[in-house]
Amino acid sequence: MRAAIFIDGGYILQQLKTSKVTPDYERLADYFLAPVRAQLPVDLMRCYFYYCAPWMSQEPSEEELRRMDVHKKFVEDVENISRWQVRLGKLEKRWDGTREYFEQKRVDVLLSCDLVRHAAAGHIQHAVLVAGDSDFIPAVTAAKESGVTISVWCGPRNTIHKDLVTLADEVHEFNIARMPKRQPEKAPAAAPPAPTPVSVPRQESASVPKATTQTGEKKPSPRRRRRS
Repeated sequence: MRAAIFIDGGYILQQLKTSKVTPDYERLADYFLAPVRAQLPVDLMRCYFYYCAPWMSQEPSEEELRRMDVHKKFVEDVENISRWQVRLGKLEKRWDGTREYFEQKRVDVLLSCDLVRHAAAGHIQHAVLVAGDSDFIPAVTAAKESGVTISVWCGPRNTIHKDLVTLADEVHEFNIARMPKRQPEKAPAAAPPAPTPVSVPRQESASVPKATTQTGEKKPSPRRRRRS
């Protein structure tokens, strides 16, 4: 069986931000495929990550430029992972009469088109959808009509539309404790302090053995809703 993973980047990043978790993206695909692989062999065709670049004004501020640099580094790191691909939508500024806010555009359409296209072409037999929006319901319905089984991964119940839960073949809630996490980089060990010179008085009648000092570097020291 061949599978593909479709991740709504804005959705999963919001869930991880709430839990203050930085995932290990290189192992994340295996985490999402684990329940299926427990039943039968599955090959990953590709893992798609749908996201938007940060907003940039016509004359970007230093903070906007910094956010863009962080975004570019993130996209580069993710696309360097084998069989991962980032698909970018567009972030647009909105005004509701009292405040400005930002809205992702094209992300839902890109994800839905890819899901339906791969399902209809027979490229995949299983799809993992990491999302919670009801906008994906038509794409999930079309993929199932092409014979693809769908497993949905989501955050708490109040972050996913109930109709998406009903439509999915399987639903799994993020288990933050078991999710692969990126290990913090170890700080380099501090250099040991230089030994304090010891003054030894000269003695003419007897030779004085040389003082030896040892230094060492110290190592830092619901259809079916299951939690997976």
